[in-house]
Amino acid sequence: GVGHSPRFADYREPGESGYRLDDEERMEGMQKHLDSCVDYSGSKVPCVLKPGENYIECIDDDCTSLQKCPDEESQRACWDLPTEEERSYCESKIKWCTLYVTKTVPANYEEGPKRGYIPYTIYCVDTTGIPTQTPGQNSESGQDGLGNCYHEDGVTPVNRYVSGDFAYCGGNGAICNNTFSGGFSSSNYDPRYRPWYIGTKQKQKPNWSAPYEFYNSPEMGITYSHPIYTFDGEGREVFAGVLASDYALNGIASYLTQNYEGSDTIIAIVEEAEPNYILASSTGSTGVKRVLDDDTTQPCPDDIEIDQSALSCKFVRIPVAEMNDNTMEEVISTTYLKQRERNFPQSELVSVRIDNIDFDGVYASQTIPFTTPEIGISWRIMIISPVPVRAEDTIMPGDVTFALLLAITSVGFAVCSSLLILFMKNRREKEIIASDWRFTGTFLTGCVLLNLACLFMIGPNTDAFCLTRMWVIHFCFVFALAPLFVKTYRLYKLLGVGYVIPRRQTISNARTALMAVPFVAVEVVILLIFTFVDPNRME
Repeated sequence: GVGHSPRFADYREPGESGYRLDDEERMEGMQKHLDSCVDYSGSKVPCVLKPGENYIECIDDDCTSLQKCPDEESQRACWDLPTEEERSYCESKIKWCTLYVTKTVPANYEEGPKRGYIPYTIYCVDTTGIPTQTPGQNSESGQDGLGNCYHEDGVTPVNRYVSGDFAYCGGNGAICNNTFSGGFSSSNYDPRYRPWYIGTKQKQKPNWSAPYEFYNSPEMGITYSHPIYTFDGEGREVFAGVLASDYALNGIASYLTQNYEGSDTIIAIVEEAEPNYILASSTGSTGVKRVLDDDTTQPCPDDIEIDQSALSCKFVRIPVAEMNDNTMEEVISTTYLKQRERNFPQSELVSVRIDNIDFDGVYASQTIPFTTPEIGISWRIMIISPVPVRAEDTIMPGDVTFALLLAITSVGFAVCSSLLILFMKNRREKEIIASDWRFTGTFLTGCVLLNLACLFMIGPNTDAFCLTRMWVIHFCFVFALAPLFVKTYRLYKLLGVGYVIPRRQTISNARTALMAVPFVAVEVVILLIFTFVDPNRME
């Protein structure tokens, strides 16, 4: 059919594609299509299929045979229903589809008969949307106002005149020569190969497509499709095609780019399904690139001096993990992989440090799921912000904080060590024996270790070092206080409180020492839980 935008119109005459060039009877009606293709610079080329391209082949000569469409309602066994009313209603819901098959030109195509196709033509248009090639009256792509119509090379003016009996000119034998006037590009496009058409034919109801690459374009988008029908002579409702409206996702990319222009924050939208294609981002990444057909690792050259008609290129989508064309793409890719490794936590920020870029800090990120089941959308919105590493987060030699920490730690170590040595040296004195020197000595040993543990605060922040600090400081703290708790508890049990005189009992040192084990055990369990569930990290 015919459609137009403010700048282009497009047209493809409906019918079978993939007709054989050696079929003389068939060629009488197809010669007009065979001679209507142009290359990159506007030179006339035959509309002949290449190996690997698809074509439609009818089961009969004119594609009039029908079969029930593949949707659930059309496939119901109406004759099994109990009442005539139910059967009649069931049959009224049946849709009928034209019977054809989609085939692919084989690799050894050169050995068999060649096949032609009905081309898809794109036109320049004037301000009213009518195809034209008149100089100065064409809407020029990418610019405002009017200009000349050129072929894809951007240099050769479009000047196409043909003659023939074309339905586009009115039919009934009308002769015209302007069927392809303004047609600057032609290709083997047939909507029956496209995902939105195939999905609508299968569902037989209005639907939104999943995101996909637009035909021969770097744009991604989604399509709203509505089936359209005719009735045949037997009163059957026949699927005649699809009314479709496209929504280009570059509109989302443009919105993000405009609203986050000048901002350090990056917004990226990624498909939930593997392999996690990028849909749009505030950095301008489209998630699609043009590559060579035979080597998808090589970009397709766009130099105007290169004969583009001799190139075989295609557009491919980019998984977010493979984005690496520039620094911002590397930030998005690395951050997404880190988020996936952490299973996309929604209640916390995930940070990542990227060493090979000029930024002395980390990128903090969060992902938000975006799902719309009724149209099949399942995306993740990723928010990434650069966070400079504050100097006070680390204590390094030469810092004022380093000298202060070292001084306090040294004094604490010296005092506790001196008390421990003095206490152990006089442990046989009556006063020391009465104070329960074993547990008091253990407490002083814990204080010595706790002071030494403070030295672990010195050094760069790494995941391993943060985890070590958590273990050493908390363990030494419990090791120091546990002896005081059990010693106090033993005194309470032996001496009682106030006027209450306890019965005579004995609590040995070994039993008292065992009372301290639960304190240490509980602390170890807590530390293990944090180590594996929510470990201290650099962020």
